Amino acid sequence: MSTTAQLTQKANLLLQNSQDEELQEFLRSLDFHTVTDIIEELPRGKRKIFQRLPPEMQSEVVIILSKRSRKRVLQKLSDEAIAAFLQFGDDDDATDILQSLPESRQNSILSKMNEEKRRHIERLLTYSAETAGGLMDMNFILVKPGFSMSDVAEKIQRHIALHTHPPVILVARENGTIAGHLQYHDLIVASPDTDLHTLLKHIPLIPHRLTRKKILRLLSKTKSDVLGVVDENEDILGIVHVRDLLNAAQAEATVDIFQFAGVHREEDALDSVTSKVKHRSNWLIINLATAFLAAVVVGLFQGTIGKIAILAVYMPIVAGQGGNAATQALAVVVRGLATGDVTWRDARPIILREATAGTINGIITGCIAGGIAVILHGTPMLGFVLAAAMIINLFVAGFFGSLTPFVLKRLGIDPATASSIFVTTFTDVFGLLAFLGLGTMLLL
Repeated sequence: MSTTAQLTQKANLLLQNSQDEELQEFLRSLDFHTVTDIIEELPRGKRKIFQRLPPEMQSEVVIILSKRSRKRVLQKLSDEAIAAFLQFGDDDDATDILQSLPESRQNSILSKMNEEKRRHIERLLTYSAETAGGLMDMNFILVKPGFSMSDVAEKIQRHIALHTHPPVILVARENGTIAGHLQYHDLIVASPDTDLHTLLKHIPLIPHRLTRKKILRLLSKTKSDVLGVVDENEDILGIVHVRDLLNAAQAEATVDIFQFAGVHREEDALDSVTSKVKHRSNWLIINLATAFLAAVVVGLFQGTIGKIAILAVYMPIVAGQGGNAATQALAVVVRGLATGDVTWRDARPIILREATAGTINGIITGCIAGGIAVILHGTPMLGFVLAAAMIINLFVAGFFGSLTPFVLKRLGIDPATASSIFVTTFTDVFGLLAFLGLGTMLLL
């Protein structure tokens, strides 16, 4: 039995025996990551375990709980209990928790928090979660260029006494704009008479409306562990930490994977059957409609298939190869559009390269498939038809696999959401049309 399983078993036993004091002492002896693992493992009693934690640990645990476990924990907690542990969390984390609750509860919980914390969170709630304003927190202090080392130390101590977490230290110019920030390890080794300007580190400043995707793009171009968020007048609003950006990157990747597969972004592996059907059925219906186009093409050649039944054996190979090749081209272009490395101006050379690559791959795989067909059936013309159809279909795959994301992006539609359905339709229709059409002309 693993260590986590043993700890979970012990916590569950104490909970079932109503040994509250022993349970609280046991939980306090663990770090919050371990407690989170225990809550995740428990089939029942998640909320009861969470309630036995001190508020400062609750604020750490609730952020890293899975969405499903967090929902089960928060659903039946009182507004007072939620307000109590949100006091200890970062402003942006508290905002995220509140945004996951009904609006009626949000207002009730906010009314039970201290004025400064409430004011910060209410301000963050006005920003979209997809922007810098929604990702930032307000755990920072401003110091003036004329401050001494002792002035800075005193301001840090006053802040920690009220907020518990060490703040980001920003240095302002005389006009109020941000000159840079100070790092704690530099302050620790500096002498008391050190000029703050000699310790100043650059901090990138970003507008509060900057989208999450653009912030993630910026992350790869900066070595700073913090970003400053400013308004239209360059006044500082808050701080975004790299650790928050990494969480955002994970969330962004999850959304892209779900969208690429036609799965709702809120769907969970443990959701009910009803929920899964609700989230997926629309995409499947659209896919069904496009699949009928391929069925229509096959229907046009019923006579050919009836006379040359062997064609039916190779139809899935032609369609499958086209679909796989299209997905390869699609993935490359969608990723380029998402990261900003590719724009509409790059469309023509990219489509040309993908179509050319598709054609060459079609020649390679088509010759292999055609050769196998000749060996198996002794019909050179069948091998030629199969090879030619695959060359045509892989050209179509490269062309439409790269063109479709650009067109959808131009129309304001997320390419990750809809591209695969349209591209699969193109390869199925053109691939089968080429294969069955050539078969009708050359084999009958």
